[in-house]
Amino acid sequence: MPKKPTAYKRCDCSDQNRPKKTGGCNHSWFYNRTNDKGNRTRATIPDSSGLTHAQAQAILDGMADGVIPEPVDTKLTFQKWAADWLGRCRAKDTSYEKYEIAVRVHLNPRWGRQRLEAIKQRHVQTWVKEIEDSPSIANSTGEGHWKVFQMIMKDALQNGKITSNPTYGVSGPYVGQSKHYVFTPEELWAIYDEFPERYRLIPMFGFACGTRQAEAFAVAEDVVDWSAGLLTVRRQVLRIKETGYKCLLVDRLKTSPRLNSKVVPVPPYALDALDEYQQKYPARGTQNVIWEHRRKIDDCKRGFANAYFWTPRNNLMDRNYFNDHIWKPVLRKLGIKDEDGELPTFHDLRHTFISTCLQNGIPEHTVAAWVGDTVEEIRRTYSHLLKDHGQTHGALAAGLTARPKPLLASAA
Repeated sequence: MPKKPTAYKRCDCSDQNRPKKTGGCNHSWFYNRTNDKGNRTRATIPDSSGLTHAQAQAILDGMADGVIPEPVDTKLTFQKWAADWLGRCRAKDTSYEKYEIAVRVHLNPRWGRQRLEAIKQRHVQTWVKEIEDSPSIANSTGEGHWKVFQMIMKDALQNGKITSNPTYGVSGPYVGQSKHYVFTPEELWAIYDEFPERYRLIPMFGFACGTRQAEAFAVAEDVVDWSAGLLTVRRQVLRIKETGYKCLLVDRLKTSPRLNSKVVPVPPYALDALDEYQQKYPARGTQNVIWEHRRKIDDCKRGFANAYFWTPRNNLMDRNYFNDHIWKPVLRKLGIKDEDGELPTFHDLRHTFISTCLQNGIPEHTVAAWVGDTVEEIRRTYSHLLKDHGQTHGALAAGLTARPKPLLASAA
């Protein structure tokens, strides 16, 4: 039985000792061992594998114990491994759907037939440049493709399907600052007035409380505190594969499965509008899913809530119906477009709320708590607004630490 090594050495091959055919040594960790026949051999882990010291040491331990590593399948294609990865992926249904689309529509046509071992760093760099140069691929879309590709290749390395990760050392596609449309107060109230009376409160929750679209759809009687003027956002209307593409009220927020709720103040004008609205359109009872982290919707308990917003067919509000038949026609009628001639989205109402709060000096940590984002996300997305605070509050801050004026001598 070969003796297990007690230490591992960093390869110190000199230039004259490097193999001529390979152009140099790429060993990272090695140990010398003597087999049963008395022959001395060296086991190595290449530096290009991207393994940490602990990972390399674990593999060498296995070699020293006589464990033969699983041979790398040199014929394994990207398409086959991506399908295997998707089959093991544990992600929210909405995220999984995005991953599957990215693999099927974008990654497989580019990489599907290529062997995993044949994909090299230079190939990945060329692909990234193609993404950046393509006018048909938005920055955010290209970044999404890149992240999925990274996850698949990292998983292949961790499972021993490749010896090195070709994405290491490669910067992903450039992603510029996202452009958001900020509505003027006149535009906001024009939208409210033009909206069908039955649905006009939905955009108001967007610009008055900063809710996302699915969160505005899910507003119910039990989340409005009339005396305190607060809205507790803890539900959304989901229409995804897991719900059978049927609208369902779910006690879950979009941003984090561990964030149970967020509380945001409701302006008095919004409370007055809601009071008037519910007198004409009383809330109706519906089943809601009491969602639990890492549980499928079918396995979760059920509750009951009186929701405000319904479609003409007595279903919970559907985003496709809302966007195509209500939101877009109203904006076209009012002539509201961004600088590129595109219609702003409902999400721009949320950006308008956040931008307005920040521009008027409300601290970013307060705004982050209201809208359910992290402070880091607020700073990253709205850094251009936070920079303005240096001019807005600069004089005040400078005066806080100015040298005190000398006291006047007391009168004789």
